[in-house]
Amino acid sequence: MHAPRHDPISRHAEPAGEPPSGGAVTRRFDGLGFEPVLEREYRQHMRADQRRSTLVCLITALGIWLTFIGLDLTRLDNLIAIDSRDVFVELAIALRLGTLAVILRLVWVVRCNRQAHAYHHLTMLALALIGVTCAFIANMYKLRGLPQADIAQLVIIAAVFLPVGLTFLQSLGIALLIAVFTTVLGLLMLEPAQLAEHGRLSILLFFAVFVSAVGAWLRERAERDQFLLRRMLHSRAMSDALTGVANRRGFEEHVVMALLQARRERAPVVFAVLDVDHFKRYNDRYGHQAGDVALALIARAIDSKLRPPMDMVGRLGGEEFGLLLYDTTPEKAQERLGRVAQAIAELRIEHAASPTAQYITVSMGAAAFDGQETAIDLYRRADAALYAGKASGRNRVELGEGGERLAG
Repeated sequence: MHAPRHDPISRHAEPAGEPPSGGAVTRRFDGLGFEPVLEREYRQHMRADQRRSTLVCLITALGIWLTFIGLDLTRLDNLIAIDSRDVFVELAIALRLGTLAVILRLVWVVRCNRQAHAYHHLTMLALALIGVTCAFIANMYKLRGLPQADIAQLVIIAAVFLPVGLTFLQSLGIALLIAVFTTVLGLLMLEPAQLAEHGRLSILLFFAVFVSAVGAWLRERAERDQFLLRRMLHSRAMSDALTGVANRRGFEEHVVMALLQARRERAPVVFAVLDVDHFKRYNDRYGHQAGDVALALIARAIDSKLRPPMDMVGRLGGEEFGLLLYDTTPEKAQERLGRVAQAIAELRIEHAASPTAQYITVSMGAAAFDGQETAIDLYRRADAALYAGKASGRNRVELGEGGERLAG
């Protein structure tokens, strides 16, 4: 007759809650902003998602800019002006050509998907140069009594807020810079008789900034909500509902990505498979509900000893977990996996049915990445090490392929 059941982990029991490995999506949505890590992820997603529209806008801007250069040549006798040392004309030519060079560079960056870290800086520089150059040349035309289109500045303000991979605040900053620069430059360059008209233009520019900014703010808020929803759904799809750590699919995807990065960086990686000792006997003795709580606690203990974001723990199925230790040699893995086993032992989850110890213990098999093998091969070696360790006694960590035992 079995002894009466009791709860061996009541003092540990708590809701599994959100994934301990950072799978939970946290956000700070004061205006337009997430937590720093999530904000970086959002910006990378936004630039990738808007890459096609950005390229279309840039090619359009390039065509318009070349047209402007052609119109300049028809309205100004540049050769005579340069011979007479007209500084304004020389500066206008320099601004036109400099802006053209930046636009061409930006088209190359987006088209070839290169220098992603400099993309938003180049975009902001190109937009600022377009606005500054157009303002300067428009004033120069006014001083010479030549035809010019003030409406171009209003179009530029609106274009700044197009989906070209910039955040709302970045676009707003560039738009205000163009509006302020246009206003101040006109006050400095134009004749007194032209200032009244210039004042009306300035008012229209700031009004255009306001109207365009409202639309851009609403658009980005909707985009951030959609991004957050997609990320939450992805996180749920890649997380184990019971323990909160990565599920098998999420863990395997991370392992494949980490091994590719390890090859590039020549970083050492250790893969381990963890199995809870005599877990079937635990479920038979205390019940499956107690077993579920125990697995959640064990997952939390494992995750607390890992170093995100490259380290990861995932539930492979049942009472089996996978651990990836990035930038870790077998010698360092001895200490780190030992700390994982110690953290689980310190939970002191009673296991009276275990022939190994009075509390829940774990066995682990570990294998060091050789720099070339696939994730499947690495898993097989770690799994073989696990069974070798269990055959020679549980509650230990075994290094595969004839390596020394890492921990006992």
